Amino acid sequence: MSKAPPPSPSVAAPAIAKHLHQIAHQHFFTSFDDWLALSVNAFLRDDDAYMAIMRKYGSREEGKQHPADHFAHALGAWMRAMQQSPADYLGTVYEQEAVTNKYSGQFFTPEAITELMAAISMPDDPPDTAIVSDPACGSGRMLIAGIRRNRLATFVGTDVDLTCVHMTALNCLVRNATTYVIHGNSLSLETYGGFHVRRSPLGGELHRLSKDQTDRLIRMPFTAPETTTTALTPLPPPQIIQKPTPEAKTTLDDVSRSFTVNKRGQKDFGF
Repeated sequence: MSKAPPPSPSVAAPAIAKHLHQIAHQHFFTSFDDWLALSVNAFLRDDDAYMAIMRKYGSREEGKQHPADHFAHALGAWMRAMQQSPADYLGTVYEQEAVTNKYSGQFFTPEAITELMAAISMPDDPPDTAIVSDPACGSGRMLIAGIRRNRLATFVGTDVDLTCVHMTALNCLVRNATTYVIHGNSLSLETYGGFHVRRSPLGGELHRLSKDQTDRLIRMPFTAPETTTTALTPLPPPQIIQKPTPEAKTTLDDVSRSFTVNKRGQKDFGF
């Protein structure tokens, strides 16, 4: 018997979303944001933050499924899809639901275009010391393209939208890639915290970054400054820095050293 073909993002995403649609009496994107936050806090092992979200859904009623069940089923559907054919299912769910609900959401660069951009801007085999940076990372698609080229490099993503920050953190976590995800504004350099994915033999470890740490990260000089500047600096494009500055290396090392190895990895699925 032949195996079923792997799911495509357009097919797998509705299978994930259907579980969240079963949570009644609230907008889909409230359920989606809570699901992302719950998933992040579960991988962080932050029980207090996890329960602070779950308490608003009340106690279980006999004979009825609880929203916690729907959240768990959605997470399971995502993980199964990732194991069969890794893709940005989280971003696809967000985009498809934004269209369906006429919601004024964000629309991310299609993965095929992201791959083309990566092929143009990145070598096929960047060195392990390289840094892939995206100052408006969305759901992390440019970082994912870099991870496919060398998962041993370092990845830095920034986004002002916490939903995007959660999606990027989860996408990089399951791919077991050392990543710094900054919740902040790349233009104003204001930050609100973020997450660090630490690569380990057991799979990605997820840690919470403090505002002080993200303030340092968002200001670190990846490359030597240009000799000329303009009065208005546009948002830089996603880029790969093959020879990062000593200051960037020091900043990343200092932040990473603040987290101890705790063997909380989620197993390495080889994404």
